[in-house]
Amino acid sequence: MQQLGYLKETPSQTAGPYVHIGLTPNFCDIAGVYDTDLGMEMVNDKTLGERITVTGRILDGAGALVRDAVIEIWQADSAGLYN
Repeated sequence: MQQLGYLKETPSQTAGPYVHIGLTPNFCDIAGVYDTDLGMEMVNDKTLGERITVTGRILDGAGALVRDAVIEIWQADSAGLYN
């Protein structure tokens, strides 16, 4: 049996099932659920503040790449406040 102790789950890590077609139906050719898929339009020309780029990889407990992960992003506005 393979030991998986070198990558631990974080306390807030949640198991699915979360299916990408429920979050991105237009991307999956399912029309009429949302005008645009969630997260596709996070900023526009009226959005204030500095733009940043976040990159990374999602790995499972064995260190293998997770190809269909869901990332939840929370970001404050340009004044440092959340709605």
